[in-house]
Amino acid sequence: MKTLTHAYEPRGGCRTAFTSRAPEILLSGPAGTGKSRALLERVLVMALKYPNSRGLIVRKTLASLGSTALVTWREHVAKEAISAGLMAYYGGSAEEPPQYRFTNGSKIMVGGMDKPTRIMSSEYDFAYVQEAIELTEADWEAITTRLRNGKMPYQMILADTNPDTPIHWLKVRCNQGKTMLLESRHEDNPTLLRSDGTRTPRGEEYISKLDNLSGVRKQSLRHGLCVAAER
Repeated sequence: MKTLTHAYEPRGGCRTAFTSRAPEILLSGPAGTGKSRALLERVLVMALKYPNSRGLIVRKTLASLGSTALVTWREHVAKEAISAGLMAYYGGSAEEPPQYRFTNGSKIMVGGMDKPTRIMSSEYDFAYVQEAIELTEADWEAITTRLRNGKMPYQMILADTNPDTPIHWLKVRCNQGKTMLLESRHEDNPTLLRSDGTRTPRGEEYISKLDNLSGVRKQSLRHGLCVAAER
């Protein structure tokens, strides 16, 4: 039997998000800290580990999902599994949304909350929301009500976001203890920083760009702070 090899090294908040079974997890941090990669890796592991499970990868719009999370999914996370024939893409039909179908019976649906009818008619074991800051709290709670497929010992919603204002509904939800808030930093991304804290060539180029930002953008995208612009 051919051995399937896939390397990934989660660190910091990304590592906690990769292992926790909390029902609601929000991974918040600056741009480029590996948030999406960590949560997509978790999604892949759950689909492979639990046969016949059903997952969802979702963003506010399907169009934005196709140029972001799904690129990371195809090129870095699921590349080996796709090549080995463990999963295949299905473009959808009038009855079903686009999805990845696994040989163990698991499925991961793909959709946007701008056209929720097809994805919200199913039941899921887990859901990953990219850029959750774009959703309304009604969107979020609509997804959580669909987490009842029962093919895993736990059901969960995972999400990532760049920090926003301290009064955003996601931050309030975390403050209320409804959602676990985890922070990610550039040190969590092994493509940017080595384990000894020194920057890789890619990290030097990327972090230097963030250092050149100003105001609220720098505080949010470089340092991961929840800040509001002064009026």
